[in-house]
Amino acid sequence: MKKRLVVMVGIAVLLLFSAGLAQAAGKEVNLTWMAGSAGGGWYQMAAGISAVVKDADPDLTIKVLPGGGTQNPPALAEKKVDMAFGLPFLNKAAIDGTTPYEKKYPELRLLACGYMSLNHLHLFAGEDTPFKTMDDVFGGKQKVRLATSQQGASEVYILERVLEVYNTSIEGLEKKGYHIARGNYAFQVGQFKDQNVDVVWSFYAAPTASVTEATIGRKLRLIHFSDKVRDHLKQYGIEPCDIPAGSYPQAVNGNEAIRVSCNGSAILVHKDMPDEVAYRLAKALSENVDKVRKVHAGMASYEPALGLQGSPGVIPHPGAVKYYKEKGWAK
Repeated sequence: MKKRLVVMVGIAVLLLFSAGLAQAAGKEVNLTWMAGSAGGGWYQMAAGISAVVKDADPDLTIKVLPGGGTQNPPALAEKKVDMAFGLPFLNKAAIDGTTPYEKKYPELRLLACGYMSLNHLHLFAGEDTPFKTMDDVFGGKQKVRLATSQQGASEVYILERVLEVYNTSIEGLEKKGYHIARGNYAFQVGQFKDQNVDVVWSFYAAPTASVTEATIGRKLRLIHFSDKVRDHLKQYGIEPCDIPAGSYPQAVNGNEAIRVSCNGSAILVHKDMPDEVAYRLAKALSENVDKVRKVHAGMASYEPALGLQGSPGVIPHPGAVKYYKEKGWAK
């Protein structure tokens, strides 16, 4: 009986070990990827990239979950998900334990960046409102009805930084009488179209379906960022850029390049992800770059040869590094 028990235990251990090897070798790996709000650019990109990866490596299955730039790093570090989109300025803040984070998250590792998915801050108002400039929205005397994402989203963090220019905060705006409606992108668009809010503040890779949808049934104006705001945001790694002319042809000023600020995106994984899985993900992304660039206009800037660049402060995952070294893209 004892011998049989020992044999059975040995077989069980061997099976578990073999299963682990099989998974690492390319069998039935199921992953979760925290992206952005449903309907936003990140969510669309993650879904499209997941399909490209599945086509290239059928044993890799990725389920996309909603998330946000601020909440993604802690969720990944705590192993609530296997992958996450991250914003370079927030990735570094998470690792360093600086605002908006109260602790360090050193478990984060870089899978790919390559200046993918340039995210544009968006501020737009109904053409039927008096809000034409940032000063009108944040520095005027009128009580604005504004829609944005829920607490924890990257655009909320950045909005607080913008309001530093006006010596106030979201709480300060609310005390002044502003109405702040919070929800995902679909909620924001719905509130705008139903005229429950005057202005929307959000963060997408332009062009995004959310803004296009918002133009249906209500005319909107994209608001240029002031120089003082764009200069202020530089210290946080959020750089001046333009929403390209023609991105939103239905907007009343859609034929103009809109002066805003931008930040790129990175794909993060946990340090405990098996090297072989990270290698396969990096390979599937890089060797199908033409397909990846087509999943969303925001991915057009992705350059796999620069995959380990663009998110300073985040240690690259060794599995990804192995692939990049084989391609001659890393030392």
